[in-house]
Amino acid sequence: MKAALSILALSALVACGGGGGSGGGFLPVAPAPVVTVAQEPAQAVQADEPIVKLYPVNPGCSMVSANHMSCELISHEQTIGVGVPPGVYVTFTNNTGTHLQINRIDAETGERQFWSEHCAYLNVFLTGQNAAGQGEVGCAAKQIGKDYPPILFGQGTGLGVAPGDVVYLASHTEPLAINHTFAMDVKVQTTGLMAWRMPKIDQVIDCNGQQQSTVWSTWENTTGRNLNLTGASIYAESGAATHTLNGQACIFVMDASGATKYQNCDSALKTRGEVKFPVVTIAPGESVAAQGVNACSAPSVWGWAAWMQVW
Repeated sequence: MKAALSILALSALVACGGGGGSGGGFLPVAPAPVVTVAQEPAQAVQADEPIVKLYPVNPGCSMVSANHMSCELISHEQTIGVGVPPGVYVTFTNNTGTHLQINRIDAETGERQFWSEHCAYLNVFLTGQNAAGQGEVGCAAKQIGKDYPPILFGQGTGLGVAPGDVVYLASHTEPLAINHTFAMDVKVQTTGLMAWRMPKIDQVIDCNGQQQSTVWSTWENTTGRNLNLTGASIYAESGAATHTLNGQACIFVMDASGATKYQNCDSALKTRGEVKFPVVTIAPGESVAAQGVNACSAPSVWGWAAWMQVW
């Protein structure tokens, strides 16, 4: 999946960058109003180099090491960007003293010959999450000859970033690192949410011709207040050159006893993109989970992830 990603290359970036973060964990997202939310790498080919969009430059950026650029996360009327050299990751720290939200993340590069991906992380530079909402919160991949699609956090909502939180952006292009421009639409928080990842840690699954499932695990609501589940961002690589699994993909809410309170196996959950569904309440002590099922032939690999949108 995103990684068939050459997970090794991304792990190397992570190792170079360290864990990072504010140390305090994710502060509760301010209650938001109910929002109406509406391939694998291949052989290189020759393609004309596209024109990369020019963005207003994010202020307050500087190189702090050979592979780490540091910037301030600020709200801005326009989408603002920063260019990074090959092999460099960038961090954005919220030093504003107020809650912000990231509505959209774009990545651009003049390179058109290779498959590539980029990902966003909150507070922990990890291809997964070790606590709900902490770690990888979204990824996007481009195919050969194509541009990146944006990383979104629902429709009309954004990723909540509390004071002191740190957002990491990093990219990987096979077979080599290249320069990227990252750009974000950041506003003062009004409809901020969390992105709870399933499976918790990124899986690249070797196809064996049989039905296989992503790892089953759950995130418990330990906030002491009701939370709302309103949709999900889906990443899917089928192992058969499509972005749709051929088995089911489902999202669940379990009550405190472990019994299923809500189950959603909408076919849209099998396909890469944004999925919206009616708001489901997650009471304190209740849990959420998500799982994808797929079958494909060796020697390909497949993967699936859902970043569940919780506020």
